[in-house]
Amino acid sequence: MQFPRYALALLASFTGLAGAATRTWPGAAPCDASLQACINTAADGDRVEIATQTPITEPVVIRKRSLTLTAADGYAPQFTGDGLFISNAEIGDDLDVRISRLNFANAYISATYSGTGTANLDLRELTLTYAPGSTGRLIRINSAGGTVNASLYDNRLRGQPPDLNSGLMELVASASTLNVEAYYNRIESSAPGLAEGAGLFVDVHALTSVGGAGSIKLHGNRVQGAFSRGAFFVSEGLFTSTASAFDLRMYSNVAVCGSAGDGGGSGIDLVVANGTIDAQAINNTVSRCNRGLSVSNWDGAAAGRVTGTVYNNLVSAQRGIHFNAAQTPDLSNDYNLIDAPIPSSGGFTLGPHTILARANLVAASTPRLRADSPARDAADTGMLGFGLIFNGLPLTDADGLRRIKNPAGSGPDKADIGAYEFGDISFAHSTAAANIDDYISTIDHPAGNDRPGADLFLTPNFDGGENSAVTFNRPFGVWYSGPRWTVFDQGFAALPEHVDFDAFVPARGSGVFRHVADASNASGWTSQLDDASVNGLPDRIVLVTQNWSAGPVYNAHPVGVFYFSFGGPGAWLVANLDMTDDLPLGAGFNVYAQEPSPNAFRATATAANTLGSGLVLDHPLLNGTACAQPMVTRLFDGNPVAGHFDVDYDNGKWRIFSYDGMPAGTQFHVLVNPAQIDDCRDRLFADGFD
Repeated sequence: MQFPRYALALLASFTGLAGAATRTWPGAAPCDASLQACINTAADGDRVEIATQTPITEPVVIRKRSLTLTAADGYAPQFTGDGLFISNAEIGDDLDVRISRLNFANAYISATYSGTGTANLDLRELTLTYAPGSTGRLIRINSAGGTVNASLYDNRLRGQPPDLNSGLMELVASASTLNVEAYYNRIESSAPGLAEGAGLFVDVHALTSVGGAGSIKLHGNRVQGAFSRGAFFVSEGLFTSTASAFDLRMYSNVAVCGSAGDGGGSGIDLVVANGTIDAQAINNTVSRCNRGLSVSNWDGAAAGRVTGTVYNNLVSAQRGIHFNAAQTPDLSNDYNLIDAPIPSSGGFTLGPHTILARANLVAASTPRLRADSPARDAADTGMLGFGLIFNGLPLTDADGLRRIKNPAGSGPDKADIGAYEFGDISFAHSTAAANIDDYISTIDHPAGNDRPGADLFLTPNFDGGENSAVTFNRPFGVWYSGPRWTVFDQGFAALPEHVDFDAFVPARGSGVFRHVADASNASGWTSQLDDASVNGLPDRIVLVTQNWSAGPVYNAHPVGVFYFSFGGPGAWLVANLDMTDDLPLGAGFNVYAQEPSPNAFRATATAANTLGSGLVLDHPLLNGTACAQPMVTRLFDGNPVAGHFDVDYDNGKWRIFSYDGMPAGTQFHVLVNPAQIDDCRDRLFADGFD
């Protein structure tokens, strides 16, 4: 996955510590007593892995320690006591703490730094929940001195804030510098109606005459529920008259509020006292809210300003966009789509490219775009693209998939208004007597019909649909035989009925291309890919499917990808994984590439996640979702692989089954399309027949 700058700095600080050790709790002394005792005896840079399913009822304190606390492989530790507390001891302490893969039930995480140095905090893949009726903060970062760099990535929070000036995720700076990168977090209210406070609450304020500062980057987060302060609430100067100044970068976030019966709540609220928020609110989506996007001032404070840009946002609410004119003379707005009875208020002027129209969403609770939405291809693409690049933000949308695409397949790439990018299509195909012609099966779906330029990716699905499960351990490819795409057996073996495939047709644009092996790029059983979306980028998630239409050559071998560094930047290669024959010149491939995200990731087989020849995928969207359609490509690890693989749903979990065994260390690239997951689930009681 992509590591933010602060996380990279944190990683570098850890790797530079000599003698760092991995400790298992419960384990050998000194980790044979309490978890607290194990942490207290850890040295800076140590890694403490929790290897128990027994609930942890003690409050745990990480004080003046630079370490990693995480789950041991195969365990899902749960804190049920007060929670986890991180702090410095002496004023000059520096802290480097990473917390990951832990669960908290009626417990929370609080990190407070009050020193004069630097605290680096990395919190990721955590699940925190309060029981219905219980209230409290779930993650609180409090910068009370020095500089705090915090990365919060792919955490899931559900509960109810305790009061008006609080949040389930709370980021506070008092007379200090707070730099936050909060990406892909999921925050949900458990309140039956309007909840106090906010889903994600930010406040930068002063103490005495010293103001706060820093940078708050929010990307790809989703907040759901009716919050009185706002799903996203960003404040300067709460309860102080001394000015603070900080940067806010909000890109591709989603706020889904309540309903008319509970007041709806507020979507995105920015509030200033006497300081300045330099804001970029770009490509966010607000749905089902009473107030959509608002900029205002604290009572009794009128000198504050919000400067910057509000572009490409989709606001579906009762009241669209509100700017206090006095606070926003230097805040520009344009290319927003407003679907509201009251589009604007506050005495400001909407930009000339503003769209006032029905948003045409899939549903108010799942506010992705329908094909006929006026938000499609209507954003200021340059504003979005340059903003993502200059701010070092992920080049992905709220689903963690590619942000800027080209569904038309021609002309410049264009972005959609809002947090979700339209265009990627997932569906299922099953071989049947009506579509089989010997070793070829015709695929009938609008995503490919009459579209020879479509790039089709397939993954065999052992349990797809309601068909009988059929083993398919064969090399395959796709071929356009106008007006339909087909799947065929590379070795000309007759296709049986009931072979199921997960199909994925990504929108054209950066990250989707075709590759043909030729004399300039092929060597033995490999061929080097050459595209800006993969060159020199070893972290990319790469999928491949053989395409006879791109290169009319048969290649009856299992194929995959790998990254190899030649002492320089390195390159991605496609390969015959069995290593028995050279990759034939002229062989064609469809290639998909994107940066990692929670829904595009690398899965690695370990002793804990492997059952026989199956690698179990533990993913919040896949778990319990039998209708999911995960896409998979195998990575070459230096050892020949003679067999193929498929995906299989069993006992509530998806797994990758390898017909050639699943030794530890085997790796796959996996892509999950959240839109497909939502489409296949029953939305009957969601909200809307809208």
